Amino acid sequence: MNKALLTQEGYWRLLQELKRLRRYVRPLILEEVMEAAAEGRLEKNESYWEARSRQAQVDQKIHSLQELISQSEVLVGTNLTPSQVRFNCRVKVCNLATGEISIFHLVSSAEADVRQGYLSVESPMGKALLGSRVGERIGFNPPGGHRAYQVLEIQTEGF
Repeated sequence: MNKALLTQEGYWRLLQELKRLRRYVRPLILEEVMEAAAEGRLEKNESYWEARSRQAQVDQKIHSLQELISQSEVLVGTNLTPSQVRFNCRVKVCNLATGEISIFHLVSSAEADVRQGYLSVESPMGKALLGSRVGERIGFNPPGGHRAYQVLEIQTEGF
């Protein structure tokens, strides 16, 4: 069984989300189910079936989080020097075609959310960035076509 690598921050975020779902969201939904069931005739009670559907979704999310957490490993150190892009570092890059500057925190696919600046090390760009140094140009071929970036800055701590 492969372990999912997580940053310490990502691990704690997953634990907090699991706690929130178990302690607050699920009990509220169960209350909705009970209130809807009290209305009688369950087979024609839309509010009951909607609440049950939400309950099933939350239960599935709880199960998925429990699985992910139980199969994860928090990666704290690395064998790469602080001058190289690595897992759990922040990297500032410049898109060589557009001049757009972006900052990404390299994380596992379980934590990835590009809109929030969390880039998976398993993504084409993440793979291309790993091991690169400030000033280096990287290129990769995602489904949308070739992309080229230059590494401007690497931050390994204190972000």
